Amino acid sequence: MKKLKFKKLWLLSSQEKKARVEDFSQATTAVVADNDFGKSSLVKSLYATLGADPSRTPEAWKNANVETLLEFEIDNRSYLILRQSGRFALFDDSGSLLWTASSIVKELGPKIGELLDFEIVTKLKGGKNAVPPPAFCFLPFYLDQEKGWVDTWASFSGLEMVSGYKDDIARYHTGIRPKEFYRAKAVRDEAAAERNELAQERKALSKAKKRFSEKRRNVGIALDIGAFEDRIKALLREQNALQSSYDEVRGEIGQLQAQRTSSQEEVEIAAKVLSELEADVKFSQKLSEAEIVCPTCSTVHENDFANRFGLHNDAEACRIILVEARAKVEKLDRDIEAKFRAVPELQGRIGRIQEILEETRGEVKLGDMLRDESERIVDNTFEQEERSIDGDIGALNDRIAEARKEMSSFDKKEHKDRIIKFYAGKLREFCTKLGVENVPTNMWDNIRPTVRETGNRAPRLLLAYNYAILHTIFKFSTSCFCPIVVDTPLQQDPDPQNSERMIKFALEERPQGSQLVLATGSLHGVELSGREINPEAKEQLLRADQYEVVREHMLPFMNAVLED
Repeated sequence: MKKLKFKKLWLLSSQEKKARVEDFSQATTAVVADNDFGKSSLVKSLYATLGADPSRTPEAWKNANVETLLEFEIDNRSYLILRQSGRFALFDDSGSLLWTASSIVKELGPKIGELLDFEIVTKLKGGKNAVPPPAFCFLPFYLDQEKGWVDTWASFSGLEMVSGYKDDIARYHTGIRPKEFYRAKAVRDEAAAERNELAQERKALSKAKKRFSEKRRNVGIALDIGAFEDRIKALLREQNALQSSYDEVRGEIGQLQAQRTSSQEEVEIAAKVLSELEADVKFSQKLSEAEIVCPTCSTVHENDFANRFGLHNDAEACRIILVEARAKVEKLDRDIEAKFRAVPELQGRIGRIQEILEETRGEVKLGDMLRDESERIVDNTFEQEERSIDGDIGALNDRIAEARKEMSSFDKKEHKDRIIKFYAGKLREFCTKLGVENVPTNMWDNIRPTVRETGNRAPRLLLAYNYAILHTIFKFSTSCFCPIVVDTPLQQDPDPQNSERMIKFALEERPQGSQLVLATGSLHGVELSGREINPEAKEQLLRADQYEVVREHMLPFMNAVLED
């Protein structure tokens, strides 16, 4: 099992000229502050930098356009990931760019999945099979302030893109169905989709074949080359002559049309220039001044007879060009029309071919015999294509059967029962430690129950459930284990005793060696063995005095993305 750990987080708002950097490398980090001091925004940014957005993001945080850089490690190998304006970029610990992604679903999801061995393939809305976005990888490890304390497996946004995701994701993370099961499932689903496409193609082919068969006239006599040898040769001669004439006429008409297009452009240009020259002549005749100042470049021109005479000459020359160009266009139109008059000759050759096809030898027309032969060729083509598709469908059926067999080998009842028993034992233990009694019976034998608890018992029950799931993942999962992020567990105004109990439980009962980031309004006297972060000002998580330092650190990464 791969293990992901957070190390350091940089936050930068170029818009507000503010920033913040925090160290999360210790096993336990607590962000402690009153409401509106930004503790939730800080912890939300951890998984958001990896492409998993929380269920709700404050408007002020959105408006700040915060760019984030997260340093993390997987099995003691360090990486950095930059999130900037909807684009993601992964770097190694030396700062070398490894890859970029701009689409969370199409690009980032598969890349994060490969990085963390998150190999499940689910059906997205629209029917396409794909590795789901990173939110599904981090789902059991994050308890969001808004959704995490009222529902299970629901702390990120965008989860609705996978219909009915909870059961599959819960079984995957807890190891009830390991990654090998979902590898086989992906093979099955891919083969089934391909088989469905071929089945539709086979259906369309059969329909076309039926229509063709209903309309054909079966002569029932095989083509006798000897009987019609002379006429077939004549037919081929006429066909070749027809093709040659057609190619010749088409080529000549194409050349004439190209010349006409060029000449027509000359006409349009000459007409425009003539219009402008005549306007200039009229303008010069109206002026009494001896000089004309150009309104564009302020050059002074003499308005004398010589200049006006020059304008008249230019206009007359342009008029001659226009007349010649129009005459050329008219001539080309006549030439093109003449070429089109060659079409009846082509029609005559077509008639000659038809006469040859209508000739009979005995009681059989050459045309009917050729038509019958071509229809037999079409029949053979249909049959060959049907056999090919049927063979492909058979191969896909074998692949589907093999994948189902492999899926069954990783979906054993004894294995599931052992995991459910372990989970139920942990849930019972944790409910006792958190003082939760009368637990709904549906929670003991269901790894993904519906929790309908209300009041101040609900957060304690959900905390017990989520930690029971985390211990189950830690023991049985074949995927990855990620940092636990618990955002504001003290919901529904718990009494001081339960508040202390929940904080102590969150800090002490996490799986051994796991990393915890806890956001809370108070530690309620519980001793913290780790780092404590205390945002300093209300609604001022980012700080102006850290802007230059953070910007200088993030700039090389941002520039590397621009150069990619």
